[in-house]
Amino acid sequence: MRDRGGTEMQGPPLCAALALALAACTQLPPENDREATRLDLSQRLQADLPPSPSDLDPACSSEVLALLQAPLTEDGAVRIALLNNHGVRAAYERLGIHRADLVQAGLLRNPIFDGDARFLFDGGTELELGLAQPFLDLFYRPLRERLAEHEFAKAKLLVTGELVHLVFTARRAIANLLAAQQLVALQQQALSAAVAAHELTLELHAAGNTTDQALAAARVGESAARLDLAEAEQAAAEAREPLQQLLGLWGAATTWTIAGTLGEDPLAGVDLEHVEARAVAASLVLGAQREAADSAAQSAGLESWRGWLPDGSIGLSALREPGGDWGLGPHLALELPLFDHGTGRQAKADATLRETLHQHVQQAVEVRSRARLLRDRLVLLADRLRFSREIHRPLRADVVRTTLQHYNAMQIGAFDVLREQQRQLADDRERTVLLYHAHLARLDLLELLAGGLPRHAAPPIMVVTRDTSTVTEGH
Repeated sequence: MRDRGGTEMQGPPLCAALALALAACTQLPPENDREATRLDLSQRLQADLPPSPSDLDPACSSEVLALLQAPLTEDGAVRIALLNNHGVRAAYERLGIHRADLVQAGLLRNPIFDGDARFLFDGGTELELGLAQPFLDLFYRPLRERLAEHEFAKAKLLVTGELVHLVFTARRAIANLLAAQQLVALQQQALSAAVAAHELTLELHAAGNTTDQALAAARVGESAARLDLAEAEQAAAEAREPLQQLLGLWGAATTWTIAGTLGEDPLAGVDLEHVEARAVAASLVLGAQREAADSAAQSAGLESWRGWLPDGSIGLSALREPGGDWGLGPHLALELPLFDHGTGRQAKADATLRETLHQHVQQAVEVRSRARLLRDRLVLLADRLRFSREIHRPLRADVVRTTLQHYNAMQIGAFDVLREQQRQLADDRERTVLLYHAHLARLDLLELLAGGLPRHAAPPIMVVTRDTSTVTEGH
């Protein structure tokens, strides 16, 4: 730009002088020091993070395939879910977002350069240049950093809680599938008994020793058993898909098999002492809420400072009048709190802090209640299982044994034996469902004690309620 006299203006050197003077006023560190500070901060944050799946060995897909070659176990399913579930990777990306916010909170605001040009009617140009830095940002920076640190710590706790929930959801899905397969095996035995009853009734009917009604009842009993088996097989097939989703599998990788059965003792390895205190101490949700409360307190403190120290900037201003020399002087701009004293923002921050504290206390009450509920549920289900295993099942086996003895002594018919065997199978099905629910209660309690918050139990397996005692004795 040229002045009225046509001489070349020395704008760039002047801008450089303004920048250097402003840097001296605000005492900013050199660029290489700021870059070193940012790198050091980034490295410290990276050290705080657990290794994300994207940072694992590139051959992790081959590791997943190797785990799928053998029959799948509970631990293997958990390992695959942590390696292959993209929800896990999304959770780590959320950590990256909060980490970037923390880095951003530690940076100073950029200086502001402004310029005005006035073209006078009588000729000539008046120029005014300014360079200013929001200096109160220096005071707010430590508060912003602490607030961002609490938000980042909260995010890490919540992501850890999601990982804990994923682990136990995979374990629940395994229990669901194992129980469904056990029900299929029991229903196959029930079908074998119904087929035997039908064949025996056919022989008796051909010899004229039973009625048409008895033969029709035997046919219905077999068809009902086949329907029950088809229902159990459908439940077992559908029980695979929730696990497939958790493992992140599709296509040819979905042909895996599963090994094992549900453990007989759901209390094995579970410490039931002081579950309330342990659940509260381990709760990641409560930890995240504590960080949220600290963050709300920092935010309230920041707003209180802003009420006393409104926004302002300091810098240098340069002015050149037409035909005159350049003038250089300090520049100061302050916000005057005439209309907005920040009372609304302060009240909002204080109310947010109180809300967070109340939520934290209520969440602690709920965690304690859930700990008692899950402990009592597990104990009662374990007692029912123990009674079924030690009392009821031996009694049912004794009935079957004495029935066979009477049949061998030709005191009763074969239909009586088949009827008792069907009743024994019905007891076994009920016991399998009871065992499944006990394992769900066990996993829910373990998740709670591991710091998670069980959201809901897996849906119960459909229990066959159809009367299986369809054996009709021929007359």
